[in-house]
Amino acid sequence: MTGAKLGTGKGRATFELDKSDIADRPLGADITQSLIKAPGVKVSTGDARGGSFSFEVFLRGLNKEQIGFTVDGVPTGDTRFNGGSPPQRFIESSNVNSIVVSQSAGDIGAPSRFALGGFIDFRTDDPAKKFGVTLEGGLGEFKYTREYVRVDTGELEHGLSAYATFSHQYNDNWAGPNSRHSERDHAEFKVVKNFDSGSYLKARVAYNHQFDNDFNIVTLAQFQANPHDDGLHDTYTGIPNQDLLYGGTFGGERRDLLAYVNAGLKIGDHITITANPYYQTLHGYSLSYQNRSRVLSGGNPTAVTGYNATGGAIRPTLITTSNPNVVGGPADMRVTVRDRERYGSTGEIKISDLLPRNTFRFGIWYDGGTSIENRDFHPITSSTSLQYSRGLPTYTLYQRSATITTVELYAQDSIAIIPDVLRLDVGVTHFHINYKAKSPLEYSVQLNFSQNSPVQPKVSVSLKPIEHVEIFGGYAQNFSGIPEDAFLGSTAIVQPGSLQPLQSVNYDGGIRYSIGRFAVSAQAFHVHVKNAVGIVPNDPTVTDPVDIQRGNVATRAASIKGFSTNGFELTGLADFHWVDLYASYSYQRARYDDAVVGSRDRLNLASVGIIAGSDVRDIPRNTIFAQIGVKPFAGLRVEGNVSHVSSRVGGDITAPITFREVAIDRIPGYTVVGLSGRYALPTFGPLNGASIRLNVDNLFNEGYIASVTSATATATETGLPGRSLGRYFLGAPRTFTASLQIKF
Repeated sequence: MTGAKLGTGKGRATFELDKSDIADRPLGADITQSLIKAPGVKVSTGDARGGSFSFEVFLRGLNKEQIGFTVDGVPTGDTRFNGGSPPQRFIESSNVNSIVVSQSAGDIGAPSRFALGGFIDFRTDDPAKKFGVTLEGGLGEFKYTREYVRVDTGELEHGLSAYATFSHQYNDNWAGPNSRHSERDHAEFKVVKNFDSGSYLKARVAYNHQFDNDFNIVTLAQFQANPHDDGLHDTYTGIPNQDLLYGGTFGGERRDLLAYVNAGLKIGDHITITANPYYQTLHGYSLSYQNRSRVLSGGNPTAVTGYNATGGAIRPTLITTSNPNVVGGPADMRVTVRDRERYGSTGEIKISDLLPRNTFRFGIWYDGGTSIENRDFHPITSSTSLQYSRGLPTYTLYQRSATITTVELYAQDSIAIIPDVLRLDVGVTHFHINYKAKSPLEYSVQLNFSQNSPVQPKVSVSLKPIEHVEIFGGYAQNFSGIPEDAFLGSTAIVQPGSLQPLQSVNYDGGIRYSIGRFAVSAQAFHVHVKNAVGIVPNDPTVTDPVDIQRGNVATRAASIKGFSTNGFELTGLADFHWVDLYASYSYQRARYDDAVVGSRDRLNLASVGIIAGSDVRDIPRNTIFAQIGVKPFAGLRVEGNVSHVSSRVGGDITAPITFREVAIDRIPGYTVVGLSGRYALPTFGPLNGASIRLNVDNLFNEGYIASVTSATATATETGLPGRSLGRYFLGAPRTFTASLQIKF
């Protein structure tokens, strides 16, 4: 199992976290926090136990919207906080059995239209074979509480079992405990039927209801002035200009549902057919306080009287009133409502040894659905509390929707050239994606076009020249569709013929050595993302009105330059009876593609806040994670860990309108230390398992910048020369958490 953690037997870079790794975090902590141990991964959340808006993850220079995420092989979609589906929404950490991180993209059949280089699969527990009840509780700083219950039915009949769980969590926001909090209710149900033939049927449903006031983003100067203050205050005044920075106005609520089936049919000794149909919904909103009031004349907040020559909507007069420095001055709550429905299925046929030493896989993935986003303005109705009119809004800025349909086809032959010594995997994938979008309050024409990927080869090889040693390497070409935010977050001109598919090329290779309870690996990689999509100023010389399918005439969606990442990773672990050791070191050099000064390519990059040739934001050159666990006597494990992230680029500073390249912000590196202890109580009476845990995160209360928000990471600096644009999430302070688990 020690070697398996580092990917032994795989022809590509892989790292697997098991139950013991997940148990290092407090019970109920955000499952993505466990990824900090994986080489090449940088993950952060604003709170020591989680965070939504503040959640960021990078893998080999790729951000969370360029990585594929699945739960039990089922895709969770894009990971944007506003309208996206971060994987932790569908996961109870206590129900996760393992996490498989594929740092490269040579994994054939990975169902994602975002993955340009890496893939992460969260694999949930199967039900226990015996009836049992598990109770969990948690207490911690900032009024953290957690209650969790799980009931396993045991085997109801031969091969049939199920479990159901429910949890509730609450905590105050450490940066604003009097005005901000997070509250989560989460339920899961899973049923499994295993057949004697090797076939199986698994069904799982996860429901998540969450409200949170998350963290504000700060400037570098604000961080340097106070590394434990995110710039918001805790008191509602009723004065609009002051309440712009009231913490209670930052937040949102959402309800997420994911239901799916994992089915496998084994036919004889050689053929296995699998299918994973799924259905997902999202209903939610986010809030933003406005220090003025907006009313659309005529009383109809969604009125449109016509469209102009370029297709732009003509609407009644918008009446804006403002008296922002007095108590009770007119103010609005901007409510952005989001609804989403996704559905689809993966399917695969696997044929083993029909042709000696060959395993063939042929598969298809279909994904469809519609996302809707409306932005409404409701009047604030009180000067003593943050209440707003819940009825009809006085003004609706937009009603946007996007329907995206994806079909992926793939095939692979895995050849055991020399059994147990040399294996070659050769495969291809192909994508067809159709996009439809409309926003009738902004423009008349409906967007409707398709993109096809080229046939993408993926090759990997694994060689075992001597016992305990494995050499591996791989090459993969990858494709990513246009993100939904290009349609839901903008009214820019879209010219389908001018948008190039997002593509990447990935190389990786390395060597592993494992024997007994010791394993070590060294691996190197190169990732080149050929292009991206950005909203840039319109260039009249390349705009053909015939091809414009929607948008305003000021900006357009364009293909822009990409970036490259080169690096290597060293990982080692040893697990003895009384002590276990783990350490990983990653070096990454991620740089945006260069462009000639004065060229259109360079201007396009500058217009989205990128200086050509600079380092990619938030990607440190050096990261280290090390951990030691000691077991002084039966039942007790004490662990210490240290995480170091070196200095990195926080943002490229470019001026609005002219897009002049001004400077590059570098944010300081940091080192944080964690300490934890777990004690398993002896079995007593009806208790067949009980344990207590204590975690101390950021033991020395280090003040640090945890991440750069994806929300403004590529925005031009509106506050020049003062550089007032906030980009950075603060890291969590020292945090104590105690957990208790009891099993009957």
